[in-house]
Amino acid sequence: MSPSDIATLARKYVELHRDDMYREPREHATSWHAHQLCRMCGSCILRGERSKHCPGKLRLDQITLLENEVWGPARNIISFTGGDLACQPEFYVRSARKIKELEMGLWVLFETNGYGLTPSNLDRFKEAGIDSFWLDMKAYDEKVHRDLTGASNRWILKLPSEIVERRFTLEVSSVCIPGWVEADQFGSVAELLSQVDPEIPYAIIAFLPEHKLTEVPPPTFQQMLEAFQAAKDAGLRNVKLGNLAMFVKGNQQYETLTRIDAI
Repeated sequence: MSPSDIATLARKYVELHRDDMYREPREHATSWHAHQLCRMCGSCILRGERSKHCPGKLRLDQITLLENEVWGPARNIISFTGGDLACQPEFYVRSARKIKELEMGLWVLFETNGYGLTPSNLDRFKEAGIDSFWLDMKAYDEKVHRDLTGASNRWILKLPSEIVERRFTLEVSSVCIPGWVEADQFGSVAELLSQVDPEIPYAIIAFLPEHKLTEVPPPTFQQMLEAFQAAKDAGLRNVKLGNLAMFVKGNQQYETLTRIDAI
């Protein structure tokens, strides 16, 4: 798709949801904040009653069946996720400019592993109108990071401050991989983030066995709890757990996470 194609999709998205779009402020142009609005269970529409875990922040007319077949709010955010094209910065520059030229009040969110976010590219992205980054930090320990990715993470660890200094909105996520990335790593990442801004949203995602790590099991409920607590103890205020189906077994565990505000 070309930048012009993406702008056309953005326009159609706004036109489709003109009557039910939820308008977020720029500082909420994140995936993290979407889950603070709605659990996306659809109970209020399908059963006519809200789940007891519903955040209660949306009117019923603000909940719609989204393109990925889940119920939730259509928000004023265009997100580039699922594949990192930061090695082609001109693509994002042109796409962001085209989206902003629509003048439809859209924020632009860019999910990335950070390798394309050089200082010069960050400056270009800011000038082009990109608003927020969803930074995937694989690990804090350099050896673990290199074993997982084949590359050093020295620059990645500097990125949160570089991003925040340029006044982008930032959210961060890391995957909990048993035997690889566990509580100690999450505590270290969280400590680094809290030194930049303790309000940075941080999502700890349960690992799904894939590719060359199929022999590694998903994390247990206890391992995810320990990762969550390590991040909170490091000073971060906004931490949540994700990919619940991989580690939550039953209502009691779900209630535990709700009680400690981990989801």
